[in-house]
Amino acid sequence: MRTSRDFAMAILLFVTCATAAVAQKRPPGPRALMLRGQIEQQFARRIQEDMGLSDETATRMQRVVSSWATRRRALEAEEMRLRQALNGQLRPGVAANGDSVGSYVDDLTANRVNYAQSFRDEMKELTPILTPVQRGQFQLLRDRLLLRMREVQQQGQIAP
Repeated sequence: MRTSRDFAMAILLFVTCATAAVAQKRPPGPRALMLRGQIEQQFARRIQEDMGLSDETATRMQRVVSSWATRRRALEAEEMRLRQALNGQLRPGVAANGDSVGSYVDDLTANRVNYAQSFRDEMKELTPILTPVQRGQFQLLRDRLLLRMREVQQQGQIAP
């Protein structure tokens, strides 16, 4: 019970710091990065326990997951940059440059497709490491984590 509460608190703290950094249009600070690391470690332990992975399998899996998480963070940063640029073009009272807007929309769409594709590619890379059942368990555990993070944001415990 304590582990679940600690994990939920770590998620809350991380989301709070990360959201504050995004709102201020700056990269996450050392505290947010430390919290991200703690959440990732706790999540990795939980996955290893719940899925019954050996240390070797857990390490191999973590390498793949970390690599894809890094790539997705880069895609998220690019999306933020593109959205800010698009918002800059679509300010009320300022004439937008149609070519720029079109380019930003196309780039945002491609970025979102790449983001979704990253999950498919990650699962392909996990196929030789995990059984189909383990991949399903991993997918559900990660979905629950992401859902919990969104719930924390939506409940007003932190600013969106």
